[in-house]
Amino acid sequence: MKSTIQELSVLVTDDSITQRQYAQDLCRDLGVTDLHGATNGVDALQALEARKIDVVLVDLEMPVMDGVELIRSIAQKKLTTSVIILSAKDPILISSVGTMAEADGLHVLGTFQKPLLPDALECSLLRFIHDAKLAQQQVHQVEQEVTAVELSAALTNGEMTLAFQPKLTVQGLLLRGVEALARWRHPTKGMISPGVFIPLAERHGLIDPLTRNLLEQAFKHKRTWQQYGLRFNLAFNLSPLSLADIDIVDWLCAMADEYEVPFNEVTFEITENALLGELASAIRTLARLRLKGFHIAIDDYGTGFANAQQLSRVPATELKIDRSLVHRAAARPQQKTIFSSTVELAKNLNLTTVAEGVETQEDFQIIVELGVDLVQGFYFSKPLYADDLLKWIKTGLTQLRRQHESK
Repeated sequence: MKSTIQELSVLVTDDSITQRQYAQDLCRDLGVTDLHGATNGVDALQALEARKIDVVLVDLEMPVMDGVELIRSIAQKKLTTSVIILSAKDPILISSVGTMAEADGLHVLGTFQKPLLPDALECSLLRFIHDAKLAQQQVHQVEQEVTAVELSAALTNGEMTLAFQPKLTVQGLLLRGVEALARWRHPTKGMISPGVFIPLAERHGLIDPLTRNLLEQAFKHKRTWQQYGLRFNLAFNLSPLSLADIDIVDWLCAMADEYEVPFNEVTFEITENALLGELASAIRTLARLRLKGFHIAIDDYGTGFANAQQLSRVPATELKIDRSLVHRAAARPQQKTIFSSTVELAKNLNLTTVAEGVETQEDFQIIVELGVDLVQGFYFSKPLYADDLLKWIKTGLTQLRRQHESK
């Protein structure tokens, strides 16, 4: 699998010799050596059929076969998976073609107005590498079939653990809290994705014991941090199925009391799709949690079908805006508009806003511009195990602030 930009194969398609040479020079400056050029869509298809290409840069305005036709042909013939779309035209048009390409099954690394900037190209190629690694991991996880019996044994044998991703203030990059993320270290199959074992737990009636197991670990860590003088919020995900448990509020309160965790320093996160099920049961549980002093966050907002009316019914304190709205919003005017209106909606509902999945400086600049309250994502820190989190708080956070002060 490709691991560095230098190992990528790139095809630049542009009828302008000057623009094509400029883009190729940018690739060379990044270390790309397997580099090819095409003057129009027909030439590009011939090049793609002759060799394996990782990334294709596509200019939309070309004779013989334009960029839109080329992209459709690439998708239909499955000649490559990843494209970068370029044009001197309106950004909304470029973004629309990107949406078309994604609907056709292509991975759109970027949609940019010309001239292509070096940082934009580098981020796009790094995104290809990062996403290729994730895709391989997902394939590996699919191959690792696990059973409910194995999951039940994992709870007994202490195989479940937690990683924590920091949540920072947009202004000043202060540590406001951490989100607890479930991890399963299988003794023979390695790390099992939450996307595999959480649905498994929900299907086989194991979600409550899994929740109790992980929450107890989270509260133990929270108590330890408090003993060190660290008082930040702990966010923990609740399954929609758990909201129907009439006893959940009582045992959540009892566990928090047992580990001396203040209720107002805990946020329970639910996905917006949880609002589409038994709404009355969900609101009853969430209302009781709020009355006790816990905070409630609506997670992954933008991926489901919740609307403003539903949001207004939920006693939430926080809205977490999904990566799908955040990522590359600067290059996609329509997406930026939706992102902006979502932030405005949250403010009107008196909700704290959190941007999830922040990966680039470009994304962060838009977040600052729109007045989002909190951020989390790989741009600031990956999820960290408890010991690594303490080290990051001592040294990594200070280094992060200095880096941003220098920009």
